[in-house]
Amino acid sequence: MFGHAAAADILATPPAPALDLPLWDASRVTDPDEEVVISHNWDELRRFMWDYVGIVRTNKRLTRASHRIRLLRAEIDEFYRNFRVSNDLIELRNLVQSADLIVRSAQLRQESRGLHYSRDYPDTLPIAGNTVLNPRPGLLCPSVCGAPSEATP
Repeated sequence: MFGHAAAADILATPPAPALDLPLWDASRVTDPDEEVVISHNWDELRRFMWDYVGIVRTNKRLTRASHRIRLLRAEIDEFYRNFRVSNDLIELRNLVQSADLIVRSAQLRQESRGLHYSRDYPDTLPIAGNTVLNPRPGLLCPSVCGAPSEATP
């Protein structure tokens, strides 16, 4: 039932305008001679997500995870600009994006629900709410755990 409602909402939403991106210029990039950096970042992401965003969470740990995600994203952006893109780099980028969505969702949820326990919010709210993230910064969708539909700028 939820899947049908989500699909209907997606179909009813007008598509975002296409971005005017320049063509890729491979002449200014090199092969990364240190694939170890991508491997290290992959391991770091896995480790801090387990430690900071695992079953037991705190606001402080979620903030630390968010900070590490920003740093990893900056490193990945640097790799994109300076080295040939590899499958491992694309996969790491996608994992960091997923980690960011998980952390942002956890930061919005001010309760303990299901498998995840928050030391800062040990109780369960009487009514479960969906956590919906909006890709436009500053705006929250109306069903974000009772949050207002428009965030103040």
